[in-house]
Amino acid sequence: MLEATPTNFFSTTFLLQDAGRIVGEIDASLFSQKAQLELADGGYDLYREGLIGDFVLALNGKVIARAAKPSLFENRFEVTVPGHTLELRKANLFSRRFNVFEAGKQIGGVYPLGLFTRRSNIELPSGWPLSTRIFLFWLAFLIWKKQNAAAS
Repeated sequence: MLEATPTNFFSTTFLLQDAGRIVGEIDASLFSQKAQLELADGGYDLYREGLIGDFVLALNGKVIARAAKPSLFENRFEVTVPGHTLELRKANLFSRRFNVFEAGKQIGGVYPLGLFTRRSNIELPSGWPLSTRIFLFWLAFLIWKKQNAAAS
C-alpha cells in the first residue's frame, strides 16, 4: 500500500512509500494549487489551469491526467487518467476520507491515518502507474488544505 508522510509537522512536502520503500516525493505549494512530483521515471508537474480550470498531471509538458471539479460546493472530482474515467469524492460531510469510483463501483480510497495526522494511505490498484495514484492523493490534499484554511 502506498503511504504519504509529511517530512515535518508543518511541511507540504510528502515522502511516498510503497511497502516501506521510498518511491518518490511530492512538494505541494503552500499558497497555490501546484506541486512537483519526483519519481524514478522523472519529474512531474501538478497544477490547475487558470483560476477555475482543470487540475492536471504533466510529464515534460505532456498532460497525462486531468481532473475537473464540476461544482465549487461539492468535494468531488471527475478524473481522466490513462485507461480510466474515475470519480474522486469525499465519503461524507464529516470525514476526511475520499473514495475512488470507476463505473459507479468503489475501487479504492485516499485517507489520513488518524484524526490529528496528515500521514495518509493511498489505497488504489497497485497495477496503476504511481503518478496516477499520487495525482489522486494530491487532489484530496487540496481539499484538506482548503478545509484547514477555512477552519482557521
